[in-house]
Amino acid sequence: MYSWSEKPVFSFSSDVDWASEAVLQYSHEALGGDRLGLTYFNTNPSEFVSGLAAAGKARQLIHPNFLPNSSHGDSFDEVMDYCEKLVPDADGFRTHRYFEVNDIMDEYAKRGFKFFSNHCTRCETNLTALHHRSGMVSLPIFFEDGGYLLLDPDLNMEVLKERWDSPGLKVINFHAAHMAFNTPRFEYTRQIKDSVSREKWNNLDADDISELSYSGHGIRNVVQAIIEHVFDKGYEIKTMTEISDEFISVRDL
Repeated sequence: MYSWSEKPVFSFSSDVDWASEAVLQYSHEALGGDRLGLTYFNTNPSEFVSGLAAAGKARQLIHPNFLPNSSHGDSFDEVMDYCEKLVPDADGFRTHRYFEVNDIMDEYAKRGFKFFSNHCTRCETNLTALHHRSGMVSLPIFFEDGGYLLLDPDLNMEVLKERWDSPGLKVINFHAAHMAFNTPRFEYTRQIKDSVSREKWNNLDADDISELSYSGHGIRNVVQAIIEHVFDKGYEIKTMTEISDEFISVRDL
């Protein structure tokens, strides 16, 4: 039996996606991130995220981009090498846009990676970690901010409230930009990103966040509601590493 077999167990993660330092800090503080055991999947150097990791307030893993024109490299090996230099002690990953093929997964297993989190569900119940064909552990996602905007475009949270108390692994994944801008619909933050240069996106500051943030009910409010529900109910929170380790230890009994 796993700790999530008969009750919900939550784990929180965030994809950095080249967000600026101000956006990352805003997202972390708006969600009370120090109490979440957060795992950041990193795309680029970040003093803010590195500082959290050094202080034991979060864990850094990697978020490799294998898509064309990637700033990480022009081949699978180049992308992997770049990201391993970015976070040398990483033993888990989530690929950008969930891109994967067997070659990538098998190579990561050969490089000693233990787990990944690439399978995004629509708030499915009774989720569990899985033993992937590569030998690594797969940690499926219960809630992703962008995916939830597609599932529940009105953000009335009825689907979420029907399922968040069900047994199972509940990986909650969000993006710092969606949290900073409080995205109200799927296209909102995408349009912001497309309207500025890459350099500007990487350097958005507090004034930009104040100007661009949606003032109504948005996805940040949904994630805040999830977090408060977890604490109100006293549900267990585990890091992604802890979940992977538990799955391996029970599986190997």
